[in-house]
Amino acid sequence: MSDGKTAPGIIDPGLIVPAIMLLGLGALWGLSFSLSKVAAMGGVHPFAYAWMQSTGAALFLTLVCLRRGIPFDLGRDHLKFFAGAAVIGLVLPNINIITTAKYIPAGVMSTVVSTVPVLGYVLAVGLRIEGFRWNSAVGIGLGLVGALLMVLPKTSLPSPDMVPWVLLAFLTPALYACSGIFSDRMRPDGTHSLAAARGMLIVASLATLPLMLAVDGFYPLMANPGPTDFAMLGQICISSVAYILYFEVLKRAGPVFLSLVSYVVTLFGLFWGWVVFGEIHSVWIWGAVGCVFTSLILVNIGRRAR
Repeated sequence: MSDGKTAPGIIDPGLIVPAIMLLGLGALWGLSFSLSKVAAMGGVHPFAYAWMQSTGAALFLTLVCLRRGIPFDLGRDHLKFFAGAAVIGLVLPNINIITTAKYIPAGVMSTVVSTVPVLGYVLAVGLRIEGFRWNSAVGIGLGLVGALLMVLPKTSLPSPDMVPWVLLAFLTPALYACSGIFSDRMRPDGTHSLAAARGMLIVASLATLPLMLAVDGFYPLMANPGPTDFAMLGQICISSVAYILYFEVLKRAGPVFLSLVSYVVTLFGLFWGWVVFGEIHSVWIWGAVGCVFTSLILVNIGRRAR
């Protein structure tokens, strides 16, 4: 006879749909690193990349919201939420990704970004959102070892010149970690996931437009169709879908569960890097991947989705 509680070891049925969404989100974000590299190699300016990605997705989501009659609140709390989520979780990370993608392998970038949960836990402890746990502390140490394995051995990367760019790339997961906590705590009650994604992308578009114009970085998309243009179109499509999934998983299961997407992003990032660029990594990079994965497991042991 059931007592109404989920037995130990059995997956919570309420997490099945979020888990499927999480897999889709990880696959899309994993592909985005390779597409970013294609765009960067094609000469797309970081500000133009950020503007096109956010503008295209914002237009798509605006049409979806209008068609479905989803309300779009422009009250003070919503504007604060849209602005913070856009700058911390979209504009700055995207500019950093396209800036560094040209100089480091896509698989390495995906591994770097997978440290979001580790950095997120450090922030959560610092803000007293979560308590200290020894297993998580060990996980943080292993995450640091993984980062060092990427940059210290001379043969870890294809070229030692990539080291500064890998270090700069770590700014992206730091921003994502901040964004996850910000979005969970500042999202107004009752905000639809599509409206949240739409508002964030509109603000990101408006914020990056003057930056792009100031540096004369406009890219004439599809004026002369080629790999760069199709990569950018792919990024727009990914943004249109991925941020819907992002906010929906956050709403259904919380920031801790959402942070597990890093596992999926790493695997798909390495896979797409191999498919698109034929990337073959050194034993040091695979050692770093192992450390980061173990770190993620230790950091997440004992944490609850909600």
